[in-house]
Parts: sequence; structure tokens; C-alpha cells
Amino acid sequence: MAEDTLNMDGGHLFYQVSGEGDPVVLIHGNFNDHHIWNEQADSFAAHYKLVRYDLRGYGLSSTPNTSFSNIEDLKTLLDFLKLRNVTLVGSSMGGGIATDFTLTYPHLVKNLILVAPSINGIPYPKMMMWQGTKNYINLRLKGRKKAINSFIANPYWQYFFPSARKKEARTKLINNVSNPNNFCRFSPSLSVAVKPYAFHRLHEINIPTLIIISDQDHSFNKETAETLHKNIKSSSKIIMEDCGHLPFIEASNEFNQAVLDFLSKCPLN
Repeated sequence: MAEDTLNMDGGHLFYQVSGEGDPVVLIHGNFNDHHIWNEQADSFAAHYKLVRYDLRGYGLSSTPNTSFSNIEDLKTLLDFLKLRNVTLVGSSMGGGIATDFTLTYPHLVKNLILVAPSINGIPYPKMMMWQGTKNYINLRLKGRKKAINSFIANPYWQYFFPSARKKEARTKLINNVSNPNNFCRFSPSLSVAVKPYAFHRLHEINIPTLIIISDQDHSFNKETAETLHKNIKSSSKIIMEDCGHLPFIEASNEFNQAVLDFLSKCPLN
């Protein structure tokens, strides 16, 4: 495995590369970093060249203090690694980034795998927005450690976490979320959105697309997954049972097999 940091305008990205073959890039979501994919790393790297990285403002990547684009950050990383015809796997917010990137640079993306993804152009529910705002308020009032503990304990966000009976999965996710580098390091307003919004352009995506959602995820996320499935003609959808927002943590073997099966059936060119 090789790992390094890539310097770019206004900061740097941490990344890891392992395995050989067609490139697969894993994009984490909010409150996480590249370690969230630990249960996928060996399985995927046995068949593909696997790239994991920390989005700007997460993990070991730099904290933004001016506006930036996750899409252009990913483009810079792919150019540096000389990767084309990539498969993008995005979780939650990372799924929104993967979708935006595909619409912006369609010639670079071969397959798309979206796990409980967001879509730019579909507003979050007011309660979800308020609960997200509370994380920043708690950060200012209580400090980072207590704010993270409040997030983990907040009943609203329990769909995000595995249930207590899945002790190992829950511990792995809580450890990742508890990393202070993954919690509210910058104002979301610094992240530049791609326009026109992806919601109005989903019909432009014509590559093999797999959408994975869980039966115990938030209703908004399940509705978003269905919207993607209806509007991307070449898409298929899998519902993972007895899982919350991050099924690749809760049922990693099942998730990994579903991804590998999907990719094995995709056209070679």
C-alpha cells in the first residue's frame, strides 16, 4: 500500500493506493474519513486498484479556509495518479460528490456506486438541517469532544449508527466519528456546489449505476435513493436489510459481494 499527501491550491489531500487493475475510488461521507472503508480495502484491492482519500476538511487532509470544490479536488487527484475509466463508490455526501463528478467529467467515469447518497438540488428536511446546525452550536458552546459525544448520543442521528446489538460495527463507526478531524472543521458554505444541480441532470448519466440503500436508513435517504433509481436509466437498486445509513460497516461481507458482483457484470470497455 502506498500513501501520501497531494498538495494543491489552498491545501492538500491525503490518499492511499493499493492493489492492481481497473481503478476504484472510495469517497467517504460526512463525519468520516478514509478509514471508514477499512472493511472494503482488502476485498476490493484483491481485484482492483483501490484509491481511498480524505476529503478536504476531514481526516488527514487540510482544513479549508477559503472556498473549494470537492469535484475539482477529485479531478486533481485522478490527474496526479493518471487514472481514467474509474469506478466511483460514494457514501452519503460522498455519493453526491460522485454524482456531481460524473456529470462534470463523464469521460472519466466508467461505473457509479452510490450508497445512501445525497443529491445536490434536493434540500435536506428542515429537522435534519436544524440537527446539523446544532452540531456547530455545540462545538462552539461545549468544545469539540463534548459536541461529538452529543452527536453520537442524539436520538435523531441513531439511523446513522449500528444498533447496540451490533457491537463491533457500532464501535468501529463511533471510533471513526470520534476522530476530532472528522467533525465540523469548516463551514459547509465553503464547499462550492456544482450547478445546474445534479437533481435536474440525472437523466444525463448513462453508465452502469448501482444504488445501495438500507431498510433502516432515514426516510429522506430512502426517498433520495428511489429518485436516483427512477431517473438514472442504467441503474439498479439494492436494499440491504437490518442496516442503517452505512451498510458497508454493518454488513461488510454482503456489501462487498454486492459491489464485486455488480462490477463483474459491467462491460469491460
